[in-house]
Amino acid sequence: MEKTNYPLCCYSNGEIVVEGENVSYKDGEPFFVFVNSNHNFDELTSLICEELEVNRSEFGLDIKMKYPNARGYKVLSLNNDKSLKALWASVYQMNASSMDLYISLIPIQQPRNLFTNMLNQAMRGENPLFSAPFSSNSVDQEQYDLNSNDDEIDEDEDELLMNESDDECEDLVTPSAPTIEFSRVPSIDLEYVNRWCGKVDVPCYDGGEFLVGQRFNNKLGLSQYVRQYHIERNQTFKTTESKPLTVTFKCSRKPSPCDWTLRASNKEASNYSFTIVTYKGPHNTSCVVDAPPLDHPNLSNGFIAKHIRTVVDADWGVKISNLRANILTQFNFEPSYMKTWHAKQKAMADLYGDWKGSYALLPRYLQALKTTNPGTVVKFAYKVGGPSNVRVFDRVFWAFGPSIRGFEHCRPILTVDGTHLYGKYKGVLLIAIGVDANDQIYPLAFAIVDCESIDTWGWFMDCIRKHVTQREGICVISDRHVGIMTAMNKVGGGWTEPQAFHRFCTRHQASNINTKFKSNELKLAFLSTACAAQRKRFNKGMQKIGSINPSAKVLLESIPLSKWSLCHDGGHRYGIKTTNNSECFNGVLKRVRFLPITALVKATFFRINSYFVKHREDANKRLLEGCMWSEKVTEKLAENVKRAAHHKVTCYDARRGLYEVVTGRGNRLGSEVCRANSISSDQYVDPFYSSGEYHGSYRSSFHPVPDESYWMPWMDPGPDDGKILHLQSTHRSQAIWEGEELKPLTLRGHMKAFKAFKVPEAVLTYVNNTQFRGITRFCYVPLDADLITALVERWRQETHTFHLPFGEATVTLQDVAMLFGLRISGRPVTGSSEGGWLNLCVRLLGATPSIKAIKGSKLKLTWLHDNFQNVANINSQYQLHCHVRAYLLYLFGALLFPDKSGSTVSLIYLPLLENLDQIDDISWGSGVLACLYRNLCKATKVDCFEIAGPLLLLQLWSWERVSIGRPDIVRSRVPRQAGVAYPLGSQVLTGLDPLGCKWLRVQRGFKDHRLGLVVIRDLLDKMVELQFVWQPYTPSVVQHLSPICVQDQAEWTVIAPLICFEMVEWHFPNRCTRQFGWQQMIPEMGSTWTRLHGISRKGDWSGNYETMHQESIAKWENRMSNIVEPGLPFCGLMSFEDEYFEWYNAITRRIITPLSQTVNDDYEDHHYYYPTAADFQILTQTSMVTYNTTEQMISNMPDDIPLAQYAMIEKMRNMSLNSLVNTGQGHLINYQEPRPPSPPRYDFRHLAHRQQVMTQESEKAESSQRTRKKGKKRN
Repeated sequence: MEKTNYPLCCYSNGEIVVEGENVSYKDGEPFFVFVNSNHNFDELTSLICEELEVNRSEFGLDIKMKYPNARGYKVLSLNNDKSLKALWASVYQMNASSMDLYISLIPIQQPRNLFTNMLNQAMRGENPLFSAPFSSNSVDQEQYDLNSNDDEIDEDEDELLMNESDDECEDLVTPSAPTIEFSRVPSIDLEYVNRWCGKVDVPCYDGGEFLVGQRFNNKLGLSQYVRQYHIERNQTFKTTESKPLTVTFKCSRKPSPCDWTLRASNKEASNYSFTIVTYKGPHNTSCVVDAPPLDHPNLSNGFIAKHIRTVVDADWGVKISNLRANILTQFNFEPSYMKTWHAKQKAMADLYGDWKGSYALLPRYLQALKTTNPGTVVKFAYKVGGPSNVRVFDRVFWAFGPSIRGFEHCRPILTVDGTHLYGKYKGVLLIAIGVDANDQIYPLAFAIVDCESIDTWGWFMDCIRKHVTQREGICVISDRHVGIMTAMNKVGGGWTEPQAFHRFCTRHQASNINTKFKSNELKLAFLSTACAAQRKRFNKGMQKIGSINPSAKVLLESIPLSKWSLCHDGGHRYGIKTTNNSECFNGVLKRVRFLPITALVKATFFRINSYFVKHREDANKRLLEGCMWSEKVTEKLAENVKRAAHHKVTCYDARRGLYEVVTGRGNRLGSEVCRANSISSDQYVDPFYSSGEYHGSYRSSFHPVPDESYWMPWMDPGPDDGKILHLQSTHRSQAIWEGEELKPLTLRGHMKAFKAFKVPEAVLTYVNNTQFRGITRFCYVPLDADLITALVERWRQETHTFHLPFGEATVTLQDVAMLFGLRISGRPVTGSSEGGWLNLCVRLLGATPSIKAIKGSKLKLTWLHDNFQNVANINSQYQLHCHVRAYLLYLFGALLFPDKSGSTVSLIYLPLLENLDQIDDISWGSGVLACLYRNLCKATKVDCFEIAGPLLLLQLWSWERVSIGRPDIVRSRVPRQAGVAYPLGSQVLTGLDPLGCKWLRVQRGFKDHRLGLVVIRDLLDKMVELQFVWQPYTPSVVQHLSPICVQDQAEWTVIAPLICFEMVEWHFPNRCTRQFGWQQMIPEMGSTWTRLHGISRKGDWSGNYETMHQESIAKWENRMSNIVEPGLPFCGLMSFEDEYFEWYNAITRRIITPLSQTVNDDYEDHHYYYPTAADFQILTQTSMVTYNTTEQMISNMPDDIPLAQYAMIEKMRNMSLNSLVNTGQGHLINYQEPRPPSPPRYDFRHLAHRQQVMTQESEKAESSQRTRKKGKKRN
């Protein structure tokens, strides 16, 4: 049973006292934290930090719990979800009313050093996750008029929609901390704000002349001052010299400039950087323009940007015309529209960052936000485009952790809407808004998409359902956009009834009716009808609508009444009739809708935080005052009681609650019944309106995002070039990287059934003369779900290969022949699926399956097992053939072609067994490989949770080639026979068995996979080429195998489609030529025909696959014309400088496991931190940037730098170099051999020599002094 609001008594600022079996706390300050049993450890930590009012980025918590045992109590650490689970187990077992926790605060050190900014600056410039969208909007017309109304809805019906109050919108404007983005808020003290904003270092021109010796902070300040000097005088200048230490300006009057010259330098060591050293002025009178032009040539957009910065900061939507008028008033010149527009863009970029840089910064900012605000959900989607096939930003979804946790205390209702964004790339902001206990808006989730469509709305609603809330019975109110309606009606999406209820916004629907029928009277009549709470008023309203326009009544009756009528709603709306809540928040964000994308996301963060701070204080105040209900509900109850005073109540049955109420003035019946019978009305008020729920909605706190210099470097797992892996957004690896905890796939094989089949001797003898002889030797092998799932996560359906850290590898036709001993040559595995399955069984199996044993084309394996195993008498050739077909069909269903049913085999294979003399003419090996490829491709999807197919083949392939997850063969379970040679082990019969038998009938010892999927996944991330066997099938191994294993080796490297009825999958050995002993070159790209993945046998499709896939069959029959030619011999390891690796690193997914995974070791009673490959890559990247930065600093270092500082920089350079070289990453900095010591500079040599001499003299003096002291003691 779930516990809610369970009290934890916490103590801090004291010490734990342990006396025998008794535990107490001395000098502590107690406080209570109320938790639910479904809270995790991170949420508990957040609640404690809120009560202590500490920042989690500055302090860590050391939590101890007073844990009961049989004799008393003991102190145990509470530091993870497992220990929290133990706490709840004790609560349930002991039925304890509360538990004691002891809290200690541990400061978190955040060291910064001299190079922090340089390192972060370098990291920010490398491989941004997203590029900005390609197209931008032109600016040839004034497009930033934000005062226009986006909605076409009239305001006439406001009185009919009194429930939607917009008075809370203004509360969202005030931020909780002063920032440069929100310094316009009047409620914050301006002096306090200015301390955060800083000053723009542009000196103001005072109207005088320049003086030699006059000083300026920097070159930019001097340049701006000179520019303003000439604009004020209607004169012109030009820059003739601009160097880091000097700058020179001269008159540019045409055709004959005067001698006006100004030269400044920063050679003097003072607090002021630039000092005027030469000045010849003022200008001649002839340099003044008689008639001032419309636009001054020195009035640049950069100069304008500096002067309009405060105006733009105060009003982001200021019109260009207003800015031009402002500049005209200030300088008597009116710049062009385009110059002013560019100046505004520069001012915006100075304030909030530029547009393209903002797209690159967004992933790092959201990653930092997720780190400091646990529970925050962020989902990215991208698309591939452009000439370089780069990943381009497509959409982003985010929902803040405190909002997600607080929504559980709100009513189950959401209003969703979209609002257009302005600016360079435009787009649409999608918003989901809830309603709190005080009838106020509750911002929940956001997304930025390119447009409102079926795809974008479906993605947004899926993100909400999967990652934000899974509450049952939630009501969604929206307009009738086709994208929203499609998402709400999607089967399995979680938004269909009764999981959720979709209702239409009556205001939008009224606007649609007005647009269609052009009648304001009809619109008002509809609003009155839709808002009617009683059926009789609704019916009266419908009659009025019919009298105004019968067509409108017919139209409304065609729409389900529950969608728009309040009295037919069933209470799911909670009385909310419109999407005013969403539109209200859209209005709040109206002024930020043209900001760069990262600044816009920051705006939502700061404004929602301010909203939470204000309403948290209000909720705390209500609780302290002892108010049961929220403020608006309390007022509503009082109003109802007042209105009900004129009603007359007659009681008929108090026990059953049966009363008669005769209304006077007013219509609040329930309140009068409660008053007349001394019944508390509180029991009839929904708990979602309580002050406790109001407080719970805003209880979680937001935490500040640290300075950018503290952000972790953003590591892009790839691919950089999305031309090949164009399905990355739907791949399992994408969800894993974004933090989803995907469990191991369920393996739907039938190997357990295979071991129970007792084959008659005559049948086994017959089958041993076919290509299935090796398969009959196989027995049950437990499949490793963790290993197979980890391999699936690296499988790419775009290439039909596993993408490993050092290149591509795959299961090829060679592997099928070697491990299973199946033929490659022959006609494809295909035929028709035209029904008649029962008659087919009678004709080819000689038996009639029962009704329960056959369903469509599926035949139960248990029926084959019960009717064809261990038969004593086989009296005819026909009976023998029937038993052989039944046994092969059993092999197909259990081992070679298992499906996801778990217990059946498809009869589609049975016609291929009709003529047993020709079964060796079929390429069963290519069919098995096609089946494996298809199932691997399907399993890579995020929404796939199981996998079927010949998984034993995949597992044996991995055991042969990959050291990770490979078991050790401890001993054989089959006794050796005298006189028989077993070069590969007693389980392999020389010359008869395939290599796969090597792993059968032996005792295996496992190592790596015991830690589960997370470890296997990360070990594959860290895998090096030495851990992969490119050529396991050496001549010494092959000579002991069945001849059928190498019979078709000429066809192992064909590039051809593999066919198995509906499945057509391409075989690309050219992508993994190292498996055949050849050097790997950049392969030619070929399509895997992923469009054919939609073809399946679901629903017992009837047709001929030979006709459907005749193009693919023709290519298979002509396969020998498209074969991979032998290349250069491959031996050893490929160099990282190889051209192939440069290409491969750009197109592959480099890392699967995200940063810092915690592994649950089932064999040890603890959790521990497990450093992932992503962590090591971050460290490698940091070391590489440190090395490059320090190397550059050393090469550009001035001669007069102190020796100690130079030694520290050189030490950092050497440390980063050693860390790269020692971890095998020296190739990243083109490291070839140990670097010879760089020759010291002249000044350093003398300085070092002097330091060395001084040190030697000091040591000599100390030694002489010690000798004299010893001599005195002897005397």
